[in-house]
Amino acid sequence: MQQQEATKQLEGAMHVTREDIARGKSFILKSGGGKTEELADRWLYEQNLAIPRKIDGEAPNLPDVLANLARAFSLRLALYQAVWELIAAGELIPAEPSSRWQPVIDYNTQRYRGGLTLNIGCAYPSRIERPPLVNEPPTDPDIFLQGIDCKTLHPGIREAIAQALGCFRRGLYMPATAMLAAAAEASWTECGGAVAKKLANKKLESVVNDPLASINKKVSETRKALDQTDGRVLLKDAGQHIAKVTDAEVWTATLRDRRNALHWGKAKSFVADHSETGTLLMAAPLHLGTLEAIRAAC
Repeated sequence: MQQQEATKQLEGAMHVTREDIARGKSFILKSGGGKTEELADRWLYEQNLAIPRKIDGEAPNLPDVLANLARAFSLRLALYQAVWELIAAGELIPAEPSSRWQPVIDYNTQRYRGGLTLNIGCAYPSRIERPPLVNEPPTDPDIFLQGIDCKTLHPGIREAIAQALGCFRRGLYMPATAMLAAAAEASWTECGGAVAKKLANKKLESVVNDPLASINKKVSETRKALDQTDGRVLLKDAGQHIAKVTDAEVWTATLRDRRNALHWGKAKSFVADHSETGTLLMAAPLHLGTLEAIRAAC
């Protein structure tokens, strides 16, 4: 295969996905930091991938070699992207100046000896470390949502959570509470609608689809439907229990009360403190995960 064709095939097979970035973030935080290049090498090694120094353009398994190389390049770029996103979220500190990754691969055929000219590269901090004495909710959405199947989570819910975390990181606690409440209400609505359809529950369906129905009513009717015989079967299929649904209901009620301070007649104050908001945030993955697991099982 000619060098130009191999380059085109390699670059066309590369994809940096949100799933790989999220996995990279988890790997980085578990590692605790260190030299970024070494972390990237170790991450690829754990996934049985490597970047060769040279490629034989006449090899019969060349398509497989290029496919594996594209995957290795993609994962390395995903890790670098994960590093920068964690730095932006305050979860990592760049401890040394940036370097640049620019792959150079020798490529040899009977008529050509040289390197693949690849239009990829990425800057990265040479060393990273965790902030000292970190004991708060992670404000990076991918890390915050670990344990929830984000492939099925509605993108609007994920966006509300990302905005809540962004506000919390900046000390904007009431806006953080408001956006977290929006994510909770959306999760209950999506879950309730799926449960109503799965169980053919006309009453719940009517409540969920009523634009004038309060979120308190939607939460209550969803919990009641799941507490019936067919609802408990659905809970078992989802790996959940009615007690966890009740806990999510209590958390949502507390969150809603804090959010209602936005209404002047309720509290006449927009004050929300760090610890209270942090506590609500830290409980969110557990309760939102319960609702999403039920919705996904419908």
